[in-house]
Amino acid sequence: MRLIKTALMVMLAGCGIGEQSRDAADADLLAPALELYSLAKLDEALPLFQAAAVAQPANPDAHAWVAETARRLRQFELVASATRAALAIDPCHSFTHAVLGDAYRPELSNWDKVDPDSSWAHFMRAVDCDPTDGNPWIGIWTAAMHRGDHAMEERALSQLLETEFLTPSVLAFNRWVLRSLPANAILITNGDWDTYPALALQLAEGVRADVGIVNRSLLNLLWYADLMSERHGIALPAPRTELEQYQPRRDKAGHPVLLSDHIIMRWTELESLSGRPLVFAPTVDMTTFGSNPRLQFAGAGWRLNPSAGAPNVDVESVRAAMDAIEGREFSTSEVSVQDRSAVRRSAARGRSLAKVVLYTAVRYVDESLKSGAQAAAEEGVRWAERFADQAGMGPDERRWLDSLNAAVRKRG
Repeated sequence: MRLIKTALMVMLAGCGIGEQSRDAADADLLAPALELYSLAKLDEALPLFQAAAVAQPANPDAHAWVAETARRLRQFELVASATRAALAIDPCHSFTHAVLGDAYRPELSNWDKVDPDSSWAHFMRAVDCDPTDGNPWIGIWTAAMHRGDHAMEERALSQLLETEFLTPSVLAFNRWVLRSLPANAILITNGDWDTYPALALQLAEGVRADVGIVNRSLLNLLWYADLMSERHGIALPAPRTELEQYQPRRDKAGHPVLLSDHIIMRWTELESLSGRPLVFAPTVDMTTFGSNPRLQFAGAGWRLNPSAGAPNVDVESVRAAMDAIEGREFSTSEVSVQDRSAVRRSAARGRSLAKVVLYTAVRYVDESLKSGAQAAAEEGVRWAERFADQAGMGPDERRWLDSLNAAVRKRG
């Protein structure tokens, strides 16, 4: 650890921080580590967090950041030692208990000590120690579903709102997606920011309570697949015994097909999903499903039509979705300052949700050009530029709009 700190001091000296500034550097070692962490550069961030823990041995946050980064890098011996150090300083350190909750969590961790009861205990300890920390409530939400504790499941979603863990931009995006859906739709979501916020809005505001939300990643867990089938009245596409024996494989293009994608692809082959429209959120990577001729981009996502032959894009519904959202709703950060997810922090830096909305405009413009609707395409570009301006997107984040503009001018 001394070598780590010495190397860091050399690096800082090369950046203009000399001997006289070492005390100040020691006090702020977490800042450069957090910057790298927020860029998802975990291998680079970890030694800096370790240096911070050496320089600030009585700071439980420094040890907890070591543990959290090590957990994401699957270095569980380091997780164990760093969390011991943090809890020795503060036995009621919420951050540390949340790290351990995730480390013990079977759905998320490959630690040989995974244990759902230990995970639950640490998550509950985390929120008891700091009720304002929204991070552990995500783990509590998943665990509560698995435990059949519906009241705690709903409480977790409510707490994500109450702690302001879900930002206005994230909530605006999810309201937009939900309101664009056909009645009684089953919405396939991709990950965090198109699942928890949508469920929280349904619970707290009653936004599109008719929609069933199914998380693609969690669908790899059979208990979750069973729960979604029961909760939303949608039959699993094969007997459970067959799904239990499913082995991951690759499709013709070489892409991995996990259990979740196997289930979803089988659903897309049906005439209907228990009479409910199947829709993919715009955040879902459609590589695995995009070749299905029945898929159509409509509203703010991909819909499965009853039969093939429909246009690839439903221009009218896409335009209606564009008119239902404004860039100013994305003028604030997509991630809360308290959010400790490297993935979400990194995505927020790239304005990921705002870009998803803009890609909707791209599809509208492209389809308008294909049909010869030049005026509509030009208006679509103006809409995209206005949205980007309102959202405060910089040149790097909107550079691709230049190519969109060029394509429209070329056709004109």
